[in-house]
Amino acid sequence: MRMAFTVDVEDWFCSPQLSLSNWEGYELRLEQPIHQILDLLDENDSIGTFFVLGWIAEKRPDLIKEIHRRGHEIASHGYSHRLVYQQTPQQFKEDIQMSKDILEQLIGSKVYGYRAPCFSMTEWALEILIEEGFSYDSSIIPNTYNNLYSKFNLDASVSHSFKIKEELWEIPLPVNRLAGVNFPWGGGGYFRIYPYRYFHLGASRIIGNNGSFVFYIHPYDLDQDQPRIFNTSWANSIRRYYGLGDTYTKIQSLLSDFKCTSISQYYPQIGG
Repeated sequence: MRMAFTVDVEDWFCSPQLSLSNWEGYELRLEQPIHQILDLLDENDSIGTFFVLGWIAEKRPDLIKEIHRRGHEIASHGYSHRLVYQQTPQQFKEDIQMSKDILEQLIGSKVYGYRAPCFSMTEWALEILIEEGFSYDSSIIPNTYNNLYSKFNLDASVSHSFKIKEELWEIPLPVNRLAGVNFPWGGGGYFRIYPYRYFHLGASRIIGNNGSFVFYIHPYDLDQDQPRIFNTSWANSIRRYYGLGDTYTKIQSLLSDFKCTSISQYYPQIGG
């Protein structure tokens, strides 16, 4: 069974709850977990797509170059991790321009993919992605209860790539529909919360039914010693911090059980 393996390259404090001006005061901790992920991918002869924040690329250019040197796809996660629907179209355009320029200068090649912070894509932003030279977006999750995610009324059975615009492919994130409710199943906090055997069963079901699967993880999902500053509610605290100590071994199991590759190799039709 095959899946696309993706990493959202942001650090523990890169949250819409904190403005960009506050970030300078926090410790960058993502290098160790990124190297853990890279080594696990190497050990399992796998590659992935790394959606990189432009701000992180400015702070750790050598890390981004290493990711690229080790054969992984570099894509954009924007510059400032602001929710798309909280920006004006001009602000969004400037944000993705800045990120794309930084990444392309670092790796010496074109960047074709984009993922919105917290999957906050909007209809108007898709048109701007086309204008800025992106060939695919991976930001849409079929309707779930998570109020941060954008709602595109996408059927839960759609987890394969499709043309969302004439010049833009969409690579959606998977959900499992259980008892009439769509449960996010792509990774991140949900990967930490679900027991691995349960996650594996769900992923296998989605691949069997829909033929494709996109997994995602953040560096901070492996960082059990990160500062705890986002305890805004019981539910959000669980989603943010539960299971941090188990993520490494879960990724080991995932890479052993599934053949993982990058989005551009998993979906060669997207071009780039």
